[in-house]
Amino acid sequence: MSKKLSLFGVVSTTEMQDIACEVLESGRIASGKYVELFESKFANLIEQQYVISTNDMTNAIHLALRLSGVTQGDEVIATAFSCMASNSPIALCGATAVWVDFKPNSVEIDLELFELSISEKTKAAIVYHVAGYPTPIDEIESICKKHGVKLIEDCNNSLLSMVNGKYVGGFGDFSVFSFYPNRQINTTEGGMLICKNLKDYELGKKLRRFGIDSSSFRNSLGEINSQSDIPIASYSMNMNNLCAALGYSQIDDVKDNAIIAQNNAQLYNELFLDNPSVRIMSILEGAKAVFWVYLVQVDDRDKVIELMKEHEISVSSLHQRNDIYSCFSSSDNNSLDNIADLQKTILALPCGWWLSRKDIEYIANILNLITSKTISSFNNEI
Repeated sequence: MSKKLSLFGVVSTTEMQDIACEVLESGRIASGKYVELFESKFANLIEQQYVISTNDMTNAIHLALRLSGVTQGDEVIATAFSCMASNSPIALCGATAVWVDFKPNSVEIDLELFELSISEKTKAAIVYHVAGYPTPIDEIESICKKHGVKLIEDCNNSLLSMVNGKYVGGFGDFSVFSFYPNRQINTTEGGMLICKNLKDYELGKKLRRFGIDSSSFRNSLGEINSQSDIPIASYSMNMNNLCAALGYSQIDDVKDNAIIAQNNAQLYNELFLDNPSVRIMSILEGAKAVFWVYLVQVDDRDKVIELMKEHEISVSSLHQRNDIYSCFSSSDNNSLDNIADLQKTILALPCGWWLSRKDIEYIANILNLITSKTISSFNNEI
C-alpha cells in the first residue's frame, strides 16, 4: 500500500470553507451569531441543556474546577493515563492530584480504589473516558453523590459514546468536550463545558470572559456600563465566532462518522479474533464506544510501533502517564500497577471515518504478521 494511513483524521469540508469565508467577510470574527448557534446545536446533539463554548478544553476543565470550588490544598481525583490538556488545570488551581488506577488490562477506573481515594480534602474528580471507551461513569456518579464530590467528565474525544443508553457527558456535575483538529468535530481549537444546573451555567458564562455579566456590561448606547460590577475576575476563555461557525457546520455529519468508526472497530474485532498476541481492549458492559482510536495490547510494543510505522501505518502508545511530572503536587498513597503495565503494552490503531475496509484489512494483516512471528522472521518476509 503506497499511501500513509494516519492515526487521526482532520475534518475538512466545503461547508467549512464556505462558512469560514462568510464569517471572515462579515467582520464578525471575535463574536457573532454562530457562538450561540453552535452551543444550541451541540446541546441538542448530546441531549443536554446548559452548554458553554470555550477557546479550548483545558480552559473548560479549569472553569469546571473553579465552579466546583477547587482551591489551593484541595484534592482532585484524576486519571494518570491521560494528557496534560486534561490534568494541568489541577496544578494550576494549586490542588493535589490523587491518581487512581485502572482495572487490570483495561482503561476503566477501578471503582473500589476510586472510592477509597476520597478523603475529607477531596473536592472534585476528573474522570476520563479514554479514547472514546466509556468508564463506569454511572457508578462513579453514585459514589461522588454519596460523598459530596463534584464529578467532572472528561469526554474530550468521546463524543457520542454511551453508557446504558445515555450519552457520556450527561452523568457529571460538569463535562468537557474538545474540538481540537483531530477530534470528532474540528474547530481548529475549542472546547465545550456542560453544566448540570442553571446557577453554575450562569456563573460559568461570566467566568468565561473576565467575570463580565454580558446582560448588563453595556448600556443602551452600547458603551461600557459603569454600574455593572465584576465581583470575580477571570480570564478570557470564550470561543470566537469563526471557530464556532466551523463546529456548527459539522454537527450534522458527526453521527455518520461515528458509525463508520464503529463498523471499522467491529471489522478489527473479527480480524484479530484468532490472534492471541493482539489482545483487544474490552468495552464496558452496557456501553457503546465511539473509537477515537482502536485499542489493543501487544508485547514488545515499542518494536511493534517501529515496524508498523515502517509500513506507513501511524500507530501510537497514545498517552504518557502524567504522574511522572514534577509540576503536580500529588498523593503517593495509591499504587498504579495496572496503569504501569498498560503503559508498556497499549497500542492505538487508526479506526476513523477516513479509512476504508481495505485500509482496515491491511492494518490488521500487518499487525497480525508482526505479532505472530519473531521480529527477525517478520523482517525477512515483508
